[in-house]
Order: sequence, then C-alpha cells, then structure tokens
Amino acid sequence: MSATRPRQNAFSSGEIDPLLHSREDFQRHQTGTRTMSGFIPLRQGGFTRAPGSIYRGTTKDNKKCRRVPFQFADNDALSLEFTGLVMRVWRYGELVLSGGSPYELATPFKQNDLNKLSWVQDKDVIYMTDGEGPVQKITRLALDNWTIADAAFDTGPFKVQNLDEALTIQASAATGTITLTATGGIFSADWVGSLIRLAPTDIDIPKWVGNQTASVGDKVIFDSRIYELTAGTNTGLEPPTHEAGTVLTTGTTKYKFISDLVGLVRVTAYTDSNHVTAEVLKTIPAPIVAAATYRWSEGAWSVRQGWPAALEMYIQRFWAAATESEPRTVWASTLGAFEDFTPGAEADESFAYTISATQTQNKIQWLARGRKGIYIGALGEVYLGKSDTPGSAISPTTFDTELVSPDGSTKERPIGGHGYPIHVARGGFIVQELRYSFEEDGVRPIELSLPSQHLGGRGFGRGVWQSKPQRYGWYILGDGSLAVVGYDPDQDVLGWAVIPVAGGVVEDIDVTPGLDGGTDIVNLVVRRTIDGVTVRYVEEQALIYGVLIGTEPIHKAIHVFAASVFEPGAPEDTFTVAHLVGQDVYAWTDKGQHGPFTVPVGGSIQLPVEVNHAVIGLFDDTHMVETLGLQAAAKDGATQGRQRRLLDKQGIDVYKTAAGRVAAVERMFGSEPRELGQHDLLRRQIAADLTTAWSGTARVDANSGFADEVSLRFYPVGAAPMTVTALTPNIDEGGP
Repeated sequence: MSATRPRQNAFSSGEIDPLLHSREDFQRHQTGTRTMSGFIPLRQGGFTRAPGSIYRGTTKDNKKCRRVPFQFADNDALSLEFTGLVMRVWRYGELVLSGGSPYELATPFKQNDLNKLSWVQDKDVIYMTDGEGPVQKITRLALDNWTIADAAFDTGPFKVQNLDEALTIQASAATGTITLTATGGIFSADWVGSLIRLAPTDIDIPKWVGNQTASVGDKVIFDSRIYELTAGTNTGLEPPTHEAGTVLTTGTTKYKFISDLVGLVRVTAYTDSNHVTAEVLKTIPAPIVAAATYRWSEGAWSVRQGWPAALEMYIQRFWAAATESEPRTVWASTLGAFEDFTPGAEADESFAYTISATQTQNKIQWLARGRKGIYIGALGEVYLGKSDTPGSAISPTTFDTELVSPDGSTKERPIGGHGYPIHVARGGFIVQELRYSFEEDGVRPIELSLPSQHLGGRGFGRGVWQSKPQRYGWYILGDGSLAVVGYDPDQDVLGWAVIPVAGGVVEDIDVTPGLDGGTDIVNLVVRRTIDGVTVRYVEEQALIYGVLIGTEPIHKAIHVFAASVFEPGAPEDTFTVAHLVGQDVYAWTDKGQHGPFTVPVGGSIQLPVEVNHAVIGLFDDTHMVETLGLQAAAKDGATQGRQRRLLDKQGIDVYKTAAGRVAAVERMFGSEPRELGQHDLLRRQIAADLTTAWSGTARVDANSGFADEVSLRFYPVGAAPMTVTALTPNIDEGGP
C-alpha cells in the first residue's frame, strides 16, 4: 500500500468518450473528464461554470422560428427572426418597433420550410432561399423599413443549349411583349416565369469590313453585335463597338446599335404547347424574327426546373447550387455583379459547373467559403472548388473540384473557426473540420468529435462559432441541450462539454457581434413549459468572461437561465419575473444568493434583503463534472486491478469561486456507482454570504472507502461562480 498525490493540471479535453476511459497513455485522457455537464473547458486548462442566459422575449406567437444574423456596421448588428410568412427584427436583445408594435415584414417563407433557409449578405442586402421558390432579396432601408422581392436574375443562368433541330422557336417581334411560336410541342404551363435565351441559326448579315462602299440602312455584324448604318456612304475606317445608341465612327459614318446576337425573354403566359407570350428583356436579333432557331436555352432556375437551395458569396461572385433538376450543379455570377449570370468564357464572366456522380445524385446541401476555395457539401461527399491553375483565379476555364471528404454532410451550414469549414457529417454523428495539410498538400477531414464521439449519439444539429472573447463552437444536440467545443489547433486544445438549459429545449441558435465590438453574442430560441403552457423564449447567452478574466464583480455573473437582470438604482427587495410563473428560481445579488423561490401568479418575489443588483432565473441541478478514475501509483508498476481509496485533504485549485460542492464516488465492477456525501468546496465561514470570490487551493475532506475505481464529482451551488483549475487528490492504493 502507498499513498500518492497525482496532480491533474488541466481539464481542457472536456468530457471524453467512454472508450477512452482506460487510455491513460492518451494525451486527452490526461486532460479529460468522465462527465462535463453545465461546465465548459477552458483553453487555459481549467473548467468553469457555463454561462446562463438572459430572457429577452418570445418568438412571434411562440412559434418555432429561424434566426438569421445581419451585421450592418461594427456597432449595428441584428438578428432577423423568421416564422411562417413573417420576419421580425431583433437588435441587441430588443425587438425593433414600428408605431409601438414589433416591426413585421411579410415573406414567402412557410413555417414548414424555415429549416431549409440558406442566405448570404452583401452590405445592406441579404439574399435568401428555401429552395421552394425564387431567391429573395431583402433590403434594409432603416431599422423599421425593409423590402423583399424576387432577386432580379434577368440574365441567367441557363441550362445547356438545345441541340435538337426539330425543336425550334421563332419570335414575333424584337422588343416588347411578343409571341413565341415553337415546333415540337416544347411548352407547358410551368414555363411561365422561365427565361429563354435565343440565338439565330442562320445569319444573312455580313461582317463589318473597313472602307467599303455602303448605303444608309445596311446592317453589319461586329464583335457579335448587329449595327445599322445611319449616315455616310462608306463602312468607315473604324468598326462600331458601342452597345447602345448611335455613334459617329469615322468621318461622316454613323452606326446605330441594333442588338446582340443573343436575345433574352421571360415567359409571361401559356397558350398551348407551341405558343407562349413573353416579355423581351434583351432585344431579339432580327434573324430570329425572320426565321425559327433551334439554338435556344431554357433558364436554369424556374418553377419548371426548380430553385437553388444553397447560397454563398466568394471572391466577388454570388454562388448558388442545387435545384431539383440539377442537384449537383454550382452556378457562379459575373465577377463583381452578383445578379448577372450572363454565360461566357472570359475570366470575369459567369459559369456553371456540374459535379459528376459515380453512384447516386447526392444533392448539394450547402456552400461555404474558406481558405483554399469554396467548399461544396453534398449528402454523400464534400468537395473543394478551386482554380486548377496555381496562381490563377477561379474563372469559367479554370474552375475545378476535388473530393476532400467522402463522409458527406447534413443540411446544416458549416461554422468557421479558423478559416476552414467545420461541418456535421452525414448522419449527424460526427463533426469534421476540413483543414489544409502541408504534408499532403491538400485539404483533408479532421474528426473533431472523435475524442468525445459518444456525444454524437444524441445527434449534432445546427451550430455557430463564437470568436470573442473566447473561441467556442456551440451545437444544438438532438435532445435539445447544447454541446460546446473549445478548439484551438495552435495550442492543441480540443474539448467538448454538454450544457443542459434548465429543462428547456434549444430549437435555434445564432451569433451576432456585441455592441462594443469585442464580444460575440450567442442567441438561443428555447422551448419551455411555463405554468403548463408551451412557450418559445429568446434567450441571450450571458458572458462570463468579464467576471472570470476581467474586473467585474462576481455579482455580475450569470449562471442561471431565462434570467432577468435588475439594476434598480436604489436598494430594493421586490422584483417581478412574470415569464417564470410557477417555476423555482434563484436570485444572485450583490448581497449574496437567495432562494429558491417559487414564482407566484403575477411574478413578484420578495427577497429577505434590499439589493442594488439581482439576477433571477432557473437553476439546472443536473450540472456536474466528474473526473476520470483517479490513478494511484505503486512501487511495483501499474495499479489496474487493485482497489484504491481517497483519503482526506484533496487539494483543489480554484479561481474566482464563490461556492461549489465536491463528492467522492466509488465504483465496483458489476455495481452501480455510489456517491458519498457532498462537501463544500469552500468553507462556509469563508464564503458564508457568497459575496466574495476566492482563488487558491481549497482542502476538502471528500474521502472514500476502497473500490475498484474512485473519482470526484463537482457540483454548482445555485448561481454562484465556480472555476476549478487543478486537482491534487490524496489517494491510497490497496496493494496486491
């Protein structure tokens, strides 16, 4: 038998997978825990209580919603709340009002399609699609003045040109509202709204040749444009190059621009399979009015072909992907012109690219910009879209894709922690980062969830990345709790934890910059049952870092949920939390902690003392951290298979901690774990009123009997801050 004090200096690997519990040789075992629930791992090594949340209001009519971040300026960040057919605007925790009521904008997005929303922002405009209708352009004119309309994609994109010479179209006129007459029964009622691109089959107009005799009214072609001579008797020494109006080219020679060699129309009405009415968007070349052409192309986005389901902005192009008819096609706009999809081959022109499929037509789920290119997530694989020519920009002739992950992806948008997309692989069980490897000179998937793969059993859902003041990724789990991952590849930090939210179910999450620009605010939509009624609360995740690493007093800490924060200006003892009627709440104040109280009808609770600051909210009593089995050393080698026990005087390093509890846990093979009595982490005479935060080494007599395995559990006390930075157990092994 021998007593030892093996020190654990870090818990930054968070809650690790049960299959790693016996891997003492594994690095993350040495910095991991058996359970981390309601606490978060710190990059510095310790663990601290997870942030609580501040109640900000409810969704419209308590409906399920989708929140979309919108940053207009450094100090002007919004969240757009979408419920069925309605958008509302939140700004720093408050609804934007118009005439005393929440501002609302009617939208075409139905309640059941909100989870399909994909969007991308350009300054004061956000483009949005659900894949069920035209891409919408939402424009901010003022906080309480927004417009929404179909994005004006009047120049494309288009499907591959028709090659069947038996299927022709002829236009009745070059401009205005015209009739298109077809052969071969081309049209159907679902053509209404579709674009058609028309090019002549035969052209009897000569090309321009300089210094040739000509007459007014003669037509010539130069650089794929048709011009008419309006003055002069000679073609001139310089060709016409203008794209509108009449221009003097040489001497007395003048040319009028007539049209390009391509015309564009949008179908407005259906007559029969060979006749439709159309609006001319770009003048129809005269040869198509004179004779039918088989060189026509149908618009790629329409009721007939479907609408793009994924959007992104990258290298000054608007990107879209995945219609019903072309589920694996990506379209890129003209460089710098986000609504221009005129097809071409020049470096700055629009193009389309279809990813080949070897087995099934796995639909593209999302697009995400990142280092090295644009990432394309499909159900069965993930690709990187980039230039195939080193040092050359993406263009119609250089764009290519390479497979970077064969695992596929869910529909949820990736989050970006360090310039590389972090996405949930198909099935929802695995979180991957698509990171560039210098050794392989390529992008490869890194399985970030592997050390804590058991969490994937709950299913990873929607996620966001919080960059400031600390770097964390937040994911909604399938059971409605949150998963948090601390990830810093430069410091080799990777740790997961689970955050239950006091009985609530998290349904949506977004992140927006804080008003000061130095923080990222995580916003939650939480479904709760309050006084027997189902509600959906908008809750702003609190920031704990001002208390933890700043200079704020500990009474500013918020570790309860759906909380209200009161700063009355003068001491008071009565506060109203009407949104928590029937619930048990704690009050965390500048005069210590009070509660629990059951909130009565009307919502008013009275504290036993007057306070200047109070945080009142829900406490989650499931929060807890348990260490892995504590190791005991022996002179004759490993001690696996031997019993061990915890002696008195465990050394526990804490930082800015007001209260907490510790209990020893015994495990015997074939039996359920047995928790022994809980002990105060800090002596009550030191922290009797919970108004002071303490840092240093606490000595706790959390002992146990002999068992196959022993560990320590840490519990929070109400809303009191608690951070543990290291552990020195006093452990004795039982010998052979």
